[in-house]
Amino acid sequence: MSGYVERTLADAENIVHRANFNWTYSFWQVSWFLLGLSPLAVIGYIQFSAGISFADLRIAWVSGGVAAFLGSWMLLTHMVHLWTTEIVVTTYRFVYKTGLISRNAQEVSLNKIEEITLTQSVWGRLFGYGQLVLRGTGVGVIELPNLDNPIGTRKIIENAKADLRRSSFDERSGDAD
Repeated sequence: MSGYVERTLADAENIVHRANFNWTYSFWQVSWFLLGLSPLAVIGYIQFSAGISFADLRIAWVSGGVAAFLGSWMLLTHMVHLWTTEIVVTTYRFVYKTGLISRNAQEVSLNKIEEITLTQSVWGRLFGYGQLVLRGTGVGVIELPNLDNPIGTRKIIENAKADLRRSSFDERSGDAD
């Protein structure tokens, strides 16, 4: 879901990049969903192939239904988190917004970002994901989990910072003429 960043853009501000989570960020939730559905598939196969009545498998169907519900709930809550999270680099700032009903938005001006730390495990290198940690003046720490192409995102942030410095310098040197 998008919208928060678009509604808060300044007049001359544009979106430079939207970062996404890597598919591995959802791996366990999808696995639990599939694991929750598998008992229903097995029970259905057993009932229809062996001709066993529903009454004889009632407890199995209820147990399978509970497992399917729990797996579905885990996946649904995770998907809502994914749909309502925005990770955006604009021409002036970095925004990390989460939340559907309650909203948590962490923003830092690009010129206030002091340090960007990249952490990539061996698996992260193989599958193309990593964590970025941004430290800014007066902002504290913004931690971003399992981003897709974290090196590219870091480069985009650094380029946006350089563009902002360059445009700020051009404005000052234009005033001096």
